[in-house]
This record gives sequence, structure tokens and C-alpha cells, in this order.
Amino acid sequence: MSNQRIEGEKIRCVGRKVSKPRLIHQTGKHRAIEIFVEGKPAKAEVVRVWRVLK
Repeated sequence: MSNQRIEGEKIRCVGRKVSKPRLIHQTGKHRAIEIFVEGKPAKAEVVRVWRVLK
């Protein structure tokens, strides 16, 4: 099984089981939430693509 990563401003996940949300620390003072989605298969898609502001 390979690990694959998708990146975007908004990501939608679909699966049968969702883990309890966990607070993780990002760069600086930023915080994020991590969840695990399980399913047969679990699916994820980018709803809003990542924008780079100049």
C-alpha cells in the first residue's frame, strides 16, 4: 500500500468510519485538526484548489 497526499484549501472525505478529531500543531502558532477516515474504499477529493497569493 502506498501513501498518497492531496493538498487543497478544502477537502471532502467519504468513508464508513471517522476517527475522533485530534488537535495537532502546524508551523508557528497555527493549529490544525487531524482525522482518519476508513472505508472500503475511503475517498477524498479537493473541493477548493490551493491558491498561492502573491
